[in-house]
Amino acid sequence: MNSVMEIGETIVFLKDGLIAWEGSNKEIFKTDNEAVTDFVYSSDLFKKVRIAQNEGF
Repeated sequence: MNSVMEIGETIVFLKDGLIAWEGSNKEIFKTDNEAVTDFVYSSDLFKKVRIAQNEGF
Protein backbone atom coordinates (compact mmCIF):
# COMPACT_ATOMS: atom_id res chain seq x y z
CA MET A 1 0.00 0.00 0.00
CA ASN A 2 2.87 2.41 0.71
CA SER A 3 4.09 2.25 -2.89
CA VAL A 4 0.57 2.89 -4.17
CA MET A 5 0.37 6.04 -2.10
CA GLU A 6 3.78 7.29 -3.28
CA ILE A 7 3.53 6.36 -6.97
CA GLY A 8 -0.14 6.51 -7.86
CA GLU A 9 -2.06 9.70 -8.53
CA THR A 10 -5.31 7.95 -9.38
CA ILE A 11 -6.26 4.73 -7.62
CA VAL A 12 -8.86 2.24 -8.78
CA PHE A 13 -10.07 -0.31 -6.23
CA LEU A 14 -11.55 -3.49 -7.65
CA LYS A 15 -13.90 -5.80 -5.80
CA ASP A 16 -15.11 -9.00 -7.41
CA GLY A 17 -13.70 -7.81 -10.74
CA LEU A 18 -15.70 -4.56 -10.72
CA ILE A 19 -14.62 -1.00 -9.96
CA ALA A 20 -15.75 -0.41 -6.38
CA TRP A 21 -14.03 2.96 -5.95
CA GLU A 22 -11.87 5.40 -7.91
CA GLY A 23 -10.12 8.51 -6.68
CA SER A 24 -6.83 10.18 -5.80
CA ASN A 25 -4.22 9.05 -3.31
CA LYS A 26 -5.53 11.78 -0.99
CA GLU A 27 -9.23 10.98 -1.40
CA ILE A 28 -8.69 7.34 -0.45
CA PHE A 29 -8.26 8.40 3.18
CA LYS A 30 -11.62 10.21 3.15
CA THR A 31 -13.83 7.59 1.49
CA ASP A 32 -16.74 6.00 3.30
CA ASN A 33 -16.55 2.91 1.06
CA GLU A 34 -16.30 0.08 3.60
CA ALA A 35 -14.38 -2.30 1.33
CA VAL A 36 -11.77 0.36 0.62
CA THR A 37 -11.35 1.42 4.24
CA ASP A 38 -11.05 -2.20 5.37
CA PHE A 39 -8.26 -2.68 2.84
CA VAL A 40 -6.45 0.63 3.39
CA TYR A 41 -6.54 0.44 7.16
CA SER A 42 -5.62 -3.23 7.45
CA SER A 43 -2.00 -2.35 8.34
CA ASP A 44 -1.00 -0.92 11.71
CA LEU A 45 0.67 2.06 10.04
CA PHE A 46 -2.45 3.20 8.21
CA LYS A 47 -4.64 2.56 11.27
CA LYS A 48 -2.45 5.13 13.05
CA VAL A 49 -2.81 7.52 10.09
CA ARG A 50 -6.59 7.22 10.28
CA ILE A 51 -6.62 7.91 14.02
CA ALA A 52 -4.36 10.94 13.57
CA GLN A 53 -6.56 12.33 10.78
CA ASN A 54 -9.70 11.86 12.85
CA GLU A 55 -8.05 13.71 15.72
CA GLY A 56 -7.18 16.64 13.44
CA PHE A 57 -3.42 16.20 13.16
